[in-house]
Amino acid sequence: MRRRALCAAMIVLVACGGGTLALAHPHVFVDVDLSIEVTEDGAVRRLRQEWTFDDMYSAFAVQGLAGPRGKPGREALARLADEMMEKLDAVDYFTTASAPDQDLQAIGAEDARVALEDGRLRLSFSVGLRAIKGNPQEVNVRVFDPQYVVAITLKEPVRLIGPGHCRFTIIKPGALGEDEARRLDDSRRTNQLSIDFGGKLASTVALNCAK
Repeated sequence: MRRRALCAAMIVLVACGGGTLALAHPHVFVDVDLSIEVTEDGAVRRLRQEWTFDDMYSAFAVQGLAGPRGKPGREALARLADEMMEKLDAVDYFTTASAPDQDLQAIGAEDARVALEDGRLRLSFSVGLRAIKGNPQEVNVRVFDPQYVVAITLKEPVRLIGPGHCRFTIIKPGALGEDEARRLDDSRRTNQLSIDFGGKLASTVALNCAK
């Protein structure tokens, strides 16, 4: 039962198999390279992401996929990419984009690819966005797991592809308070955190395309 709960909570991004992962929070560590594509009128239309997973999770994810040469082949990696994107789709790719008085809607991902380089799994994909009302000029972008099962670190520099008048700043998360730090430390025993804990540790890309 605990095994089943772990699979659901982690979304593990792949089907849970015979391998095991540590139960302490977080379970998986990911470095994210982010490119923000902006149209000429200042609308955020696409977020290109490349996720690089920690070596332990990478080894877990490719268990049973090795080909004749001891490494996963192209077809096996393509199937893995499909599985991972199916799981990520259910949680909106751990990606949020908000503007004043509204959220931008994810309209699906495309160009998903998986590679295994130097023992680390790399997943790249693009998330399309649609504004609910017009083209907001101020947008905050975040990539994080609210439950902090997956610890996502936004790598710098973030890349901006679009008109020259657009600018952005990266707002780093503040230090955890004493009680919050204690809860995080206790999670190594209890495997329990509040469902919004990950937001306290997430960076924000604050984009402004106002002229």
